[in-house]
Amino acid sequence: MSASKSEILDAAAHCFMTMGADSASIDDIAASLGSTKGRIYHHFPSKGALLAAVQLRAARFTYQAVSAVADDALPPQLCLERMARAHVMEVLRSLPYHKVILQTYTGARAKTSNAFELGMQAQVRAEHRQYAELFRDQIARGIEADIFPERNLTVTVAGLMLMLNSPVFWYQPDRGAGQEFRNTIADDLAEMALASLRA
Repeated sequence: MSASKSEILDAAAHCFMTMGADSASIDDIAASLGSTKGRIYHHFPSKGALLAAVQLRAARFTYQAVSAVADDALPPQLCLERMARAHVMEVLRSLPYHKVILQTYTGARAKTSNAFELGMQAQVRAEHRQYAELFRDQIARGIEADIFPERNLTVTVAGLMLMLNSPVFWYQPDRGAGQEFRNTIADDLAEMALASLRA
């Protein structure tokens, strides 16, 4: 990805986060970049396409971070702990993107009116499912090994992701939280997530 496109996505994520995906406009994003709308439209044909690209990048950020530490050679509980910690650390690192994802779950999204945008939204959903499978596979391994009790995997993964994504609701990086606190958040949430699977 070009530096220009990456910069646009960062600016869009911040604008969508602070102003809301429904309210933020291409003009707002261009203004935050000190640029013109033409620069944005060179890479993204519409606001809906830009919103979908932000969502897709959020999904890819976490997938790359977590797939790098997922290892079937490890005991499933250890693998899940590493995956959970990697997920939380990435959410904290790229927080504006994940706050935009939260908006889409609570109903805020750009109006989609063409096949290109619909196709991008379908790609976002597909990559979310692919990502959830990483956790689903390790939980299933743990159930098979009698480490975790038998549970509905769909419900379990959804509950686990809600816990691991919880910093999106309350974490405020502008309040001076440093790396030590971010490490504590990731360690504690990973530990809590594993404890919930064993309960």
